[in-house]
Amino acid sequence: MIRKKIDNLFWSFEKNNFEYKNIWPYHTELVFAFVDYIENLSDEQLKELIPEEKPSYVRRIVNIGTDKWLKRYAKTMMIL
Repeated sequence: MIRKKIDNLFWSFEKNNFEYKNIWPYHTELVFAFVDYIENLSDEQLKELIPEEKPSYVRRIVNIGTDKWLKRYAKTMMIL
């Protein structure tokens, strides 16, 4: 359930907050920007976005997902 909430927040972030700067491929830059966005939100702001979950737990899940994503695409990123 939390993953679905974070997914929804991710796609909302892409639509409403993300500005592609053409530094990395689009999706790589999007993932990095989303992690920065989550890390820079205060606990109160994150609680407003996902009220049912503890902010520390949301950050932990985002970091785990990001680590998995980075491991999956590490070879591609090394080529860049």
